[in-house]
Amino acid sequence: MKKTIIYIDGFNLYYRLKDTPYRWLNLQKLSEFYLNPKQHNIIQIKYFTALVKRVSDNNSNIIKQNIYLRAIHTISNLSIIFGQFKKRQVTGLKCHFENGRFIESDELVTVSKWEEKESDVNIATHIIADASQYDCAVLISNDTDLKTPLRYVKEVFKKEVGVISPRRNVHIELKDASHFQKRISNKVLEQCQFPEKVRDDKGEFFCPPKWKQIRDQKT
Repeated sequence: MKKTIIYIDGFNLYYRLKDTPYRWLNLQKLSEFYLNPKQHNIIQIKYFTALVKRVSDNNSNIIKQNIYLRAIHTISNLSIIFGQFKKRQVTGLKCHFENGRFIESDELVTVSKWEEKESDVNIATHIIADASQYDCAVLISNDTDLKTPLRYVKEVFKKEVGVISPRRNVHIELKDASHFQKRISNKVLEQCQFPEKVRDDKGEFFCPPKWKQIRDQKT
């Protein structure tokens, strides 16, 4: 049986989940669904993310993220590795929306934009640094920036590499850097949800109400 470590690109996965009712996702169930338990012994799941920043009076995204992080903390072999959000200034032409399309003006404007940083580097570093610990590394992401560490592990360390894509298709560059590929379907996401009520050492807590509402509307 292959010792396997799962590397999850948290934001790449989340942007897929935003298009579904299934955000209350149990990452252990998801990993076990796509990897044959007779072939893979999942020794660790590493989840890479960053704490969202409060950019207005509405802090609902922070609350939902904190609840979700608390939920995945209940997975015994899962660790969370944090990057960070950074603000940068972006300059471009001011646009307005008219007749169903955006129209550029000649006016230059500068706006602040929050961007998640460091996760790609963190994932690449861990995939390579952990190579002596696993027989198989599995990436849950469709980010082609990660093709180089995957290819390195495949060709230099001679380890098996898999990609589980949150998107409909696995990018060709990630296919070339891996031995096998799978795609996450909505049906599987539905089957891999946490129960509405979760318990940890601090007590019981629940799926964020907005997420539950979206899921209940689907059903």
